[in-house]
Amino acid sequence: MVRWRLTRAEGILAGTSLDDILDNGGVLTGAPAAVPRHDDHAQAQAWLEQQFRGYLGGERPTWIILPDRERGERHLWQDLAAGQVEVGFGRSGVTLALSQINRLQAPATLVAIDRMPGLQPLTEVESRMRVDLDPDEAGLGLMLSLVDGRTDGSTDLTGLLEQARAVVAEPEVLFLPGTGSDGSLDRLLPALSALGNWGGKDVRWEFAEARIGPLGTVGSLFNWYWMHEGFRLGDWQGPVVMMDMDTSPLVGVSVADYNG
Repeated sequence: MVRWRLTRAEGILAGTSLDDILDNGGVLTGAPAAVPRHDDHAQAQAWLEQQFRGYLGGERPTWIILPDRERGERHLWQDLAAGQVEVGFGRSGVTLALSQINRLQAPATLVAIDRMPGLQPLTEVESRMRVDLDPDEAGLGLMLSLVDGRTDGSTDLTGLLEQARAVVAEPEVLFLPGTGSDGSLDRLLPALSALGNWGGKDVRWEFAEARIGPLGTVGSLFNWYWMHEGFRLGDWQGPVVMMDMDTSPLVGVSVADYNG
């Protein structure tokens, strides 16, 4: 199994530099830094395109994950990428990108960009994050990485969970999307019975975004980096499970461990 080091993490989370958040133990001090909301779709697209262009032309194979709401504009983004980067959408797009990088077994870069509603009316919070992945003999290992890709709304979350439970009966940590109080777990409720022992007191449920605020698609990449750093610092020994899901019909479930 190839293993991965997640390095050169950089970006802006909820309007604050990632370095400042990490220096503060992964916690955002104060309220997310909001900016005026774009008045129309064209303005929102222009901001997203500006951020997107900033990651083109890199030396490594690069995946850029955009909000799921941009999935309908897939051809626009693929044309803009002009073959320089791979484009994905939504939290499950992070799962899919990591699976593809894992198969290639070569250095790569993973980027996520999103905007979320601010706490005040007519405001938004901007986030973007970049992480380099380097194959190594020690580091993060993907034991399982699944995406249910049915866009017709018939995603079988129960089936995904059962497949993951066949790999790890009782993980140390279950990483979940969102803050735990923002409705991001609503889709999980009908499949609670499929969690089995994962819902017990011996499995820690981790909401890394709860320390910062909703980050949208960027929250998924931050969760993966937070998982990696927790392993590296000995906060958990694993194995662990990552769930990447949002309002999209697509869901990603991964099982990971770590050595070294």
